[in-house]
Amino acid sequence: MSFWPQPGLPSDTSSWCALFGFLVPFRVDPDRLGLVFTLTSLVLLAAAIVLYTRQRKLKSSPDAPEKFPGELGMLRSVIASLPDLIYVKDTQSRFLLANQGTAEVMGAKSGDELVGKTDFEYYPRELADGFYRDEQKIIETGQPLVSQDEHVREADGRTRFILTTKVPLRNDIGTVVGIVGIGRNVTSLKETEAELKRARENLHFKATHDSLTSLLNREAILDMLEREVARNEREQRSGAVLLADLDHFKEVNDRHGHLIGDHVLRETARRLLRAVRTYDLVGRYGGEEFVLILGGCGGPEALSRADQLRCAVAATPIPTPCGPVDMTISIGVLSVEEWGRLRAPDLLREVDVALYAAKAAGRNCCRMATRH
Repeated sequence: MSFWPQPGLPSDTSSWCALFGFLVPFRVDPDRLGLVFTLTSLVLLAAAIVLYTRQRKLKSSPDAPEKFPGELGMLRSVIASLPDLIYVKDTQSRFLLANQGTAEVMGAKSGDELVGKTDFEYYPRELADGFYRDEQKIIETGQPLVSQDEHVREADGRTRFILTTKVPLRNDIGTVVGIVGIGRNVTSLKETEAELKRARENLHFKATHDSLTSLLNREAILDMLEREVARNEREQRSGAVLLADLDHFKEVNDRHGHLIGDHVLRETARRLLRAVRTYDLVGRYGGEEFVLILGGCGGPEALSRADQLRCAVAATPIPTPCGPVDMTISIGVLSVEEWGRLRAPDLLREVDVALYAAKAAGRNCCRMATRH
């Protein structure tokens, strides 16, 4: 691949060093250190080649043959072998030179194939438009674009992510004659980050949710109750705590077995979730008991909503592999606002009393917690 000379490009090594020297004062986010390492390496490489060549020339005899292949030749070979994208474009965003890394990302056979062409010949118009606007802004303002994420949708549906820096290319008198682009294919890194994020989310879900019903587990719902109580007190908001228990659930397990009992619990959880608002919280407290936290509900409204939940569970028999099973639920209701400053364990103790009152009243009903 032939990189130099090309029209409009610096022809001497000092110009190239000046070109890359802009990188030194930039501060870049730590997450971009991979690209910074590449850019800094190029700067140091160019400088080292210049110094080494000149030192050899000074030490060698004027009549001695030149053994060093030439500083531009060395730099050309190194850039050609780098996997990162390195390219130069003119003021019309046409490629003046590009290495093999750039060609591979764009789907070209070689960097020579790209010379004289634009992104519009390789990318969808909308994507190429975005690249063109960025590059024209750099040319007009003289301001670089550092460490920008670019993504390209491939034909197979995969998204390729490129971390790109683009800077103005200036001639010997400082006029902007194009742009220099350096990029790194970070697709594998992005995919690994996405996998790690999914793994963390999965672990968090397992740590905070009941494995059978997928509701918040006991620890999580109690933690949320503590937070809601503190927020209600701080913001002078109303709220309610419900403690619900399936009626005669032990008989289901005894008659049909625990697998059917598990089926009933999962369906009950689904019915409760469908009956609450999106911002209400539902958790499995233990066994066949459920805790619900209803935000913005005073006493009468909370009791009314509890009755709606009761009806949602008992509306139709629960289908199971052993046939339909009729289930009802009893609910204790407590208005946090009416009980004043109580911690979550105290609220649960009082709402549990209300639940037992509902059980004593014949089950399949709701009872409000009242002060003794």
